[in-house]
Amino acid sequence: MPHKLPGSDHLDLDLKRYELRRGNAVLRLEKIPMELLIFLVKHKDRLVSREEIIEKIWGREVFLDTEQGINTAVRKIRLAIRDDPEQPRYLQTVVGKGYRFIGPITVITTNGNSAMEMSKKPGIPFQEPVRPLPTSWPLRYSLRIALVVGAVLSILAFLIMRTNIFGLRNRPLNRTLPIHSIAVLPLENLSGDAAQEYLADGLTDELITHLAKLSSLKVISRTSVMQYKSAHKPLPEIARALDVEGIVEGSVVRSGSKVRVTVQLIRAANDQHLWAEDYQRDLGDVIDLQREIARTIAQQIALNLNAEQQAYFAQGAPHDPELNEAYLRGLFFWDKRTEPDLHRAIDNFNLAISRDPGFAPAYAGVANSYNLLWYLGFVKANEAVPQARSAAEKALALDPLSAEAHVALAYLKHHNDWDWAGAEMEHRRAIELSPGYSLAHQWYAYYLRSAGRFDEALAQSERARELDPLSVMKTLHVADAYARKHDDEISSSLLRRAMELNPSDSAPHYSLAGLIEQEGHASEAALEWRTALQLDGDQQLVNLFDRALSKSGFSAAKRAVTETLLERMIMRAKSNYVSPRSFVELYVRIGDKENALRWLERAFAEHSSFLVQIAHDPAYEGLRTDPRFRALLHRMGTPDAD
Repeated sequence: MPHKLPGSDHLDLDLKRYELRRGNAVLRLEKIPMELLIFLVKHKDRLVSREEIIEKIWGREVFLDTEQGINTAVRKIRLAIRDDPEQPRYLQTVVGKGYRFIGPITVITTNGNSAMEMSKKPGIPFQEPVRPLPTSWPLRYSLRIALVVGAVLSILAFLIMRTNIFGLRNRPLNRTLPIHSIAVLPLENLSGDAAQEYLADGLTDELITHLAKLSSLKVISRTSVMQYKSAHKPLPEIARALDVEGIVEGSVVRSGSKVRVTVQLIRAANDQHLWAEDYQRDLGDVIDLQREIARTIAQQIALNLNAEQQAYFAQGAPHDPELNEAYLRGLFFWDKRTEPDLHRAIDNFNLAISRDPGFAPAYAGVANSYNLLWYLGFVKANEAVPQARSAAEKALALDPLSAEAHVALAYLKHHNDWDWAGAEMEHRRAIELSPGYSLAHQWYAYYLRSAGRFDEALAQSERARELDPLSVMKTLHVADAYARKHDDEISSSLLRRAMELNPSDSAPHYSLAGLIEQEGHASEAALEWRTALQLDGDQQLVNLFDRALSKSGFSAAKRAVTETLLERMIMRAKSNYVSPRSFVELYVRIGDKENALRWLERAFAEHSSFLVQIAHDPAYEGLRTDPRFRALLHRMGTPDAD
């Protein structure tokens, strides 16, 4: 075998497996890009003209737009091998002429030897890959026939509609290939600098946000698509998992103040490229660019925009590199959902605001960050609510079409003000403005559940999950909704699906334990509880549970663990803030009604965000008949509290 370069630069092209690899990682390539790569590698270090490529891949007789086909295939290759077209290490472009493969690569033939090494021996030429086909026809002729037939059908269709066939490339594509659902895969950072991940992730987030404004298009949420970051799985497989027809993928390359964004729209079922484009912008223009890309995608799939959507897409962002960078970093940290990262997000959103006090998205980012800090129990209401309210109201004053700001204000009206009518109005407005905004449906489901409107809550939870199908949290919410309807079979199935989505998450196991225990299967429930404790990583609690279980049974084991957690919480509260919710839930679990009510009063005084949910939460069943509990619900104006 020839000597391989150290590090991760070296590629292996396995002709027998029809596979491109870097180390142990398989790099995904579709048929035409793979055919082109094999052809270029066969003629390594030689300039291969575009005419040669057309004849090899499509054939001379094909009259489709092969020029665009070459450009798309080259982009796909560069995406897979992470090659910067400005400073190529593998694939060199000679403008107006063709391409030359110049990088380190080892070609493996059908017998497992290196084709590059063998080609130096007399009488042993480079081997073309052997690939199974549906018939015995050579691939180039199969492709040629398929493309010719497709072209003829397209021309006939357009002639029937009396359109100008020469306008084919500029016409919306959904007249023959409708796209009603899309996933934006994480844009790949090809800058060679891990510190630029925030840029690729932030631009992905922005593109999803813009596309979610389109009412007739289902757009998968960031939580689900981020699970495919650097995964390089086949597009049809990803599309099936996310239940979408179209995939948007691309890359980001930053060099100094310049950014190149490559984006393509693909019909996932057959890997058909519908549209692709390269954009080169200054860093100060990249937020505007994502709005432009979203608008172009809408045009490509022929979506009709209403007046509000047209107004939204006509907006522009400030052309300030520091503002753009700060805002994208804010999105990057907000999505991590930890206390330190949420504070970093706020700092970056405020930096963007300092660059331009009229930039509404940054205010919405501040509002939602403070709301999340409060919701997760990291800070008290009096620390988060004034900041969140001021930022949300400022965002809406600057941009009344901001769905993110309406969601932030709805949350405040619901969880702090106990303004139930005002909160619902804001929730509905957010969904109206951004029908594909998963978080808007999620928070509205919380609202409806807290108001006792369970069927409506289930519908919103299912919509949130549809937009974010790989989210454990959203799957758990739907499972909980079915459990409330006493449909244990569906609830159990969803809980097991959540376990598959994240085997290290303990929450589905605790929920399933509760469901199984209600059905009278204590021993099975105990197994789920023990699994959850193990996943939480506290061996002391696992040992305590085991001892109590063997001695006194499941109920005693749960109580022993809960009492230990309470002791720890009391000690922690002496030096750090602990949300009243933690105490309430632990006291409720062991049936200590007096202490649970005492901490509920403290939560009421603090305006703890969880209070709006207690009216219909099964965990509080033991408190429901107590007059003090009923009085608390009435003081919050809880609908259907009687």
